Amino acid sequence: MTAHETASQDAPAPAAPPKTLLQTIATYAEPRLIAVLFMGFSSGLPLALSAGTLQVWQARAGVDLTTIGFFVLVGVVYSLKFVWAPFMDRIPLPGPLGRMGRRRGWAVLTQLGLMATVVLLGASDPVAAPGLTALCAVLVAFCSASQDIVIDAYRIDLLDGHQQGAGAAMTQIGYRFGMIASGAGALFLHDDGNGLSWFWVYVVMAALVLVGMITVLITREPPDRRDARAVAARAATKGWYALVLALLAACAVCAFLLVRYSILGAVPFPPLFKWVPPIVATLAAAGLPAAVILLLPKPTARATDYAELHRWLDETVIAPFRDIARHNGWWLILIFVVLFKFGDALAGSVANPFYVQLGFTDKEIAWVSKTFGPFFTLAGVAIGGLLVVRIGLLSSLLVGGVVQMLSNLTYAWQAQVGHDVGFLMLTIGLENFAGGVGSAAFVAYLSGLCSASFTATQYALLSSLAAIGRTVLSAPGGNLAEQLGWVSFFVSTTFAAVPGLLLLLWMMRRYPPPVRTAPAQ
Repeated sequence: MTAHETASQDAPAPAAPPKTLLQTIATYAEPRLIAVLFMGFSSGLPLALSAGTLQVWQARAGVDLTTIGFFVLVGVVYSLKFVWAPFMDRIPLPGPLGRMGRRRGWAVLTQLGLMATVVLLGASDPVAAPGLTALCAVLVAFCSASQDIVIDAYRIDLLDGHQQGAGAAMTQIGYRFGMIASGAGALFLHDDGNGLSWFWVYVVMAALVLVGMITVLITREPPDRRDARAVAARAATKGWYALVLALLAACAVCAFLLVRYSILGAVPFPPLFKWVPPIVATLAAAGLPAAVILLLPKPTARATDYAELHRWLDETVIAPFRDIARHNGWWLILIFVVLFKFGDALAGSVANPFYVQLGFTDKEIAWVSKTFGPFFTLAGVAIGGLLVVRIGLLSSLLVGGVVQMLSNLTYAWQAQVGHDVGFLMLTIGLENFAGGVGSAAFVAYLSGLCSASFTATQYALLSSLAAIGRTVLSAPGGNLAEQLGWVSFFVSTTFAAVPGLLLLLWMMRRYPPPVRTAPAQ
């Protein structure tokens, strides 16, 4: 009897799909969906700790805007997670964690790493050692992205087919509460220095990771739904594990030494390039997973195994790109994906330091930006979805893009008004609403570009491409704000949205909206 057959026999029979409205509502009380809710909380928790909350900490500590702006590159790690996802999916953990099961073992390992790196980030000094702070932030993002990989797979494997929609909703709800806890919750705990120190704030956030860990520990290992060939392939990769750990440790030590000696002055940097150590640390640490995957040795195998590997690479990596290239003007489409959110992301890259410099307290930022704002995002998403239905996809993209562009002007107006909580509510509300409208149409557009044969892979690739505008292109935002001043900077972010909109107008004239295609028969 194969491992796959054993797992199938051990797995409970799937529950029947609900038939009535009351049964559908009662579905959300099912223990597995409640577990997914708490796992979603654990996924959403770390995001702000290496982004928005960290920016507030840096701004209050007196870190210059240039350095704060370049810290958005930490988000590159989330865009790269598809690189090491196959590694986590195929290679089982050894020892006690491995005996917990494929999903549970990896989940607990990533959560332990997340707790440790969050504490390390809290113990860092963003003023005296910005490079080490950047490295710690990237390690938090790496553990967070890795946890996302496992929890997404855990949810899909754990739930029956008719529960996947409810599971996605529960994940999103939990994710939002996790972001509120590490955003608004962290700022409430610090309270402009009148509450906990930043170190103890981050310790509390690390302790909240236990919510997800305890959930994993009391939830059963999901059944292994792979066929016998996949299980055999997993077993064949078992010998790579020690080498992977060694490579990961070596790269981490090199990145640490590079940043450490840069900060101590062994490698002098001109004042203009004082942000280089944080960027070097960020990119070095972000490249660790890719380095591990690329340096893996080829396993000893028969010729038929290499043929199977070639077929897998073609279907998994090459075919999705080849399929995207079938769209007319596909290269313009990819450029548009990068540019559509650029102006919005450029303004948001230094939004938190902007609030701090205007004199808003931690509690005011927490209430307005981290608690009040998300509700307007949800409203914008709902309106954006209705626009797609009523006026079409590309027209909705144009409306969303224009609204996003104009919303940046409210930041410039806020800079003129200064410390005014009522006006901040207007600014945050309009900006979040506009971002929601644009995001709804943009997600629908990206989904339409995906063929049903390669949905997961193509959407991951397109969303990673879109993240370039949010991270790499918007990284100089802090330096621009320092050079131009707040009013001129936010006006310039409005113009930064123009190239994407002009490209969209060109595409509306030349190319029809993308249509999702069915898999080849």
